[in-house]
Amino acid sequence: MNRKAILCVLYTTLLIIPAPILGRIVAKKEEEKRQAALLPIAAYAGMTVSLPVFLALVAAYGVWTVASYHIRSRSRSSSHDSHNCANNRGWCRPKCFRGEYHHRYHSSTCGSYKCCIYK
Repeated sequence: MNRKAILCVLYTTLLIIPAPILGRIVAKKEEEKRQAALLPIAAYAGMTVSLPVFLALVAAYGVWTVASYHIRSRSRSSSHDSHNCANNRGWCRPKCFRGEYHHRYHSSTCGSYKCCIYK
């Protein structure tokens, strides 16, 4: 063999040898990135979130991952917003019951619902 052939074989060997080592390092870094990507969804584990947040989580992580963390979407068809208003004198509802009136001043705490106070 002449000198060019020996150098060619040597350089080819030097190029091929680190490939499996680099492949393991790259795979390890990608696995760490995947593990880091699951950390934000762990903060929502077992929670009920609003519809836009729920849809964003499903788009980012998938239905199976969101279901495995027991994340639920808030139902918009509920009869009340499950909190009181007007310093514990009223209740947030989509429509006031009989014997209640709509208190406009405190309705800002109810979002899309009305602050209903007993007469």
